[in-house]
Amino acid sequence: MTSSPYLTVNLVSGLTGAGKSSITRASGRASIRLTGADPDAVSRAIAANRSPSELMLEVHPSIVPLEVAISVMAAGGDPALWPDTAAIRLGNFVSVIDASSFWRDIRSDRLAPEPPVPCSTHGEHDRTVADALVQQIEWASVVVINKTDLSTANDSADLRDFVRLLNPSSPVVFAQHGHSSVNPWLPPREDMLHWLQQSPGWIRQLNGEGLLNSSRAGLGCVVYRDPRPFHPGRLAEFLSDRSSASGEILRSRGLFRLASRPFVVGSWNSAGPTIEFEPTTMGSHDPESPWGQEIAFFGRNLDGARLTADLDACLLDDREFVGGPIEWKGLADPFPAWDLDRDDA
Repeated sequence: MTSSPYLTVNLVSGLTGAGKSSITRASGRASIRLTGADPDAVSRAIAANRSPSELMLEVHPSIVPLEVAISVMAAGGDPALWPDTAAIRLGNFVSVIDASSFWRDIRSDRLAPEPPVPCSTHGEHDRTVADALVQQIEWASVVVINKTDLSTANDSADLRDFVRLLNPSSPVVFAQHGHSSVNPWLPPREDMLHWLQQSPGWIRQLNGEGLLNSSRAGLGCVVYRDPRPFHPGRLAEFLSDRSSASGEILRSRGLFRLASRPFVVGSWNSAGPTIEFEPTTMGSHDPESPWGQEIAFFGRNLDGARLTADLDACLLDDREFVGGPIEWKGLADPFPAWDLDRDDA
């Protein structure tokens, strides 16, 4: 039997107490806890506990999963670092979810645990528990719902359906104490990093590829689109007063435009009760850039007609729209300023 020419690096993510270590031990694979997301930290972790062919990296809940995946690929890019291994490849990204606390955590605005190593590229730590949960689900190749013995059957089933909304492409496995009747370990994909980048449910919903739009328990997705920009004042009022009138929004993600910032495509990102708006690097006149809004809303008992009507009321009306960008820039804008390095912003 010939040895594998690859060192396969699997990533295991989850909140503290979800059962990452139990899942790792049950796999029987060599493992090490990762304390940073940059390529140097990943290289040190791999070098500290080399396995002949396969290794598990337990990812701290404060670390963004996709950053680790990119760093694994970067760490394997220099053959001189690994003379005995033909290549390092990214294996499975397994996210472990605690069935007993998920619904409480996804509604929480508390911060995720501090990163073990301060991240100079991301500034002040402000990642919430809900942020961590949705990213762990969306950027996973396998989702393990652990501690189902501490959850009701209905809650576990609802959690499975919600996971399938956020990530319709990845298998979902139930487990107790880290053990499952189904083996969650799949053969590594040749294009794992590219596949992970396309797996989030919001991307698939906006592309018309969502596999599950609603569940028996009222969990579902509403996609909102309109070419007109938002009036910043009315959007702020909606977010503070009326966003819950159409049901419980647990996750929303997409692209949007504020009329007061007409040449910038914004990133809309909410998890649980918190929402974050940031500028994207998309060119405002790029054919791939939306002129207005493309946002996927995930939640429970969503009234699509009411949500659409409330968001429509936040858009520029006909009189405001014909004023054009010069007038739009004069609108009162209560949102924090964006740090832009753009000439046309």
